[in-house]
Amino acid sequence: MSRLAVQTACPESSIWRDVPEAAFRQHLVDLEKQCNAVPIASEVFTSSSWTHVSSQHKLSVEEEQQTADDFAFLVAVNEGAQSVSAVCIEENTILSEGLTLRIAALDTTLGDDVTQALKSICGHLTKIANKTTQTPEDVEEVFHDIVALHQYRLKGYMRSCKWTKPKHLALSHKKPLWKDFPSLLHRAQHLYTKKEKQMRQQMESSISSLALLYTMYEQQEGDEIMQLKHLVRATYHFCINHSTKDFVERLLNSVGATPTSQVQAAINQYRQLEKIAAYYRIATFLARIAVKHSSLFKSGIAIDYLKPYESTPTTIAHESWAHTCHVHAEVQLAVHYDLKASSAVTLRPRCIGTSKWLCFLCYSFLEAHGKFFPSKTHGKLYDQWTIPDLVEFDDETVARYRDVIARIDSRVLELDGNVFWRPEPLTSRQDFALIHTDDGLVTGKLNTGLSKLALSDSVEPTKEMAM
Repeated sequence: MSRLAVQTACPESSIWRDVPEAAFRQHLVDLEKQCNAVPIASEVFTSSSWTHVSSQHKLSVEEEQQTADDFAFLVAVNEGAQSVSAVCIEENTILSEGLTLRIAALDTTLGDDVTQALKSICGHLTKIANKTTQTPEDVEEVFHDIVALHQYRLKGYMRSCKWTKPKHLALSHKKPLWKDFPSLLHRAQHLYTKKEKQMRQQMESSISSLALLYTMYEQQEGDEIMQLKHLVRATYHFCINHSTKDFVERLLNSVGATPTSQVQAAINQYRQLEKIAAYYRIATFLARIAVKHSSLFKSGIAIDYLKPYESTPTTIAHESWAHTCHVHAEVQLAVHYDLKASSAVTLRPRCIGTSKWLCFLCYSFLEAHGKFFPSKTHGKLYDQWTIPDLVEFDDETVARYRDVIARIDSRVLELDGNVFWRPEPLTSRQDFALIHTDDGLVTGKLNTGLSKLALSDSVEPTKEMAM
């Protein structure tokens, strides 16, 4: 598969003229050594803190971010860094209303199963937008395609006996998810007072009912898509239940400076349940947004897949096995729009949706770049990160990218000596403990419990370069 060249500019017009790339990368490595490659804490930002808002768009910034995030989540079918994806939602103007999905992946092109499923999902959304009323069957069609596409990953979240463990998890010995339900039940016994006996029993009943469904799934044969849909839907309703939300809030508030293994196990299990529930939430949200902004969806959704950049060799890295640099999907999209001439037909996207939270460098890049809302970061630094240095950049773009690099480098140097060791953060996109609005949006700041959670469940770095 052909890839785009990363370095085509001459030295005089290079974006690395003011801050040489070798010096930049050495500064990253020096910082990594001090903080376990996690220089900042996980954080979620609100669009009100970002001032570049255009009134021309029909989608609000929150709607654009959520829609882009959800499509990026759907595109990332496989485990591993190569499946990490980013998406921009491009609105056409009033003269020719419509949407374009601009999709980038870290290192690979997407398979036919993904492209065909995405085309089918977009077709369902167009059909929904052209109807006067939405029916449950409309959501079901979208949901069916989503589950069919992600059935392998769903089984992985469940650690099901019907799932074939990938090679990079060969040494992992986590038990199936259904065996973890007793830890949730046990936590319920410690989170309620004697006067709240009825609330505790109600929660215990909900947990036991869901546990039974997970146990039954492992024993069932037949239509697996139908079984998975039933399980995902039940998990979604469990997660959005007011009793469950209260239980989770109590659980997070019970976390001390260092969670006990029992509390951590309960939190980790609920995180897995929310990942599973997300597939139904996405189906309902996309159907709802297609109805609300039907003029954008009625004429169909165009899909464009960006060609990835080739990897480049490096001799400066924190890990001994790291020999190549990569252009992350978020940077690919930013570069695409910086190369694209302004148009009266389309509006430039304000958000980049991601299948994982922004890494430290992608977050710092978008913040310094200024044209895209940096919505959330898990705070981990991957020094195998780079920016295309292209002959196609005009003088204005070269100057902007030199400034971006200088700002990132300055921030890294400011953090140098002012950081402390942090455990590996959780990098997966998660809706955990955030506020779901009536419109299906996921919003809000990370609360104290989640901030602590984001610094737990540590894993050792692998030879897969993640985002």
